[in-house]
Amino acid sequence: MLKVYTPPYITMLISVNIMNIFFSTYFITLLLIGVTFKILTVSIKEERNLLILFSIITFLVIENSQGLKIFSLTLSAMVIYLFIVPRLKNLFSSTVILDFIYIFILYIFFYILTQSYIAFDLSLITIFLMNFFIDIIIIGLVL
Repeated sequence: MLKVYTPPYITMLISVNIMNIFFSTYFITLLLIGVTFKILTVSIKEERNLLILFSIITFLVIENSQGLKIFSLTLSAMVIYLFIVPRLKNLFSSTVILDFIYIFILYIFFYILTQSYIAFDLSLITIFLMNFFIDIIIIGLVL
């Protein structure tokens, strides 16, 4: 009997939490929002309630370390999942490209949230692009 590969979701969420807690003290912004969003969407599809709760807790840690309002990132992820994902599924047939587009839209939402609290800074765009490409690599190789 063949084993089905299941990615280590809990381990990845714990590592995202630890990275956001420790790297925020060293002023290195490594968010991994896309990884958390991908795990949240998979856990919603598979109806794994513990993973949904742990993904929301991870979003709260990211929000806290970045100085955002509580549940703002969770609400934007749910808006994307409920309203944008069904519309885009009809346009593209490749699931890999769809995952990248979802993450890009999530980073656009996060950029808009951040701009409402912080003045415009060009380094913020480079940080978001760097985090977007790191998320793409992790999702493409591991998830």
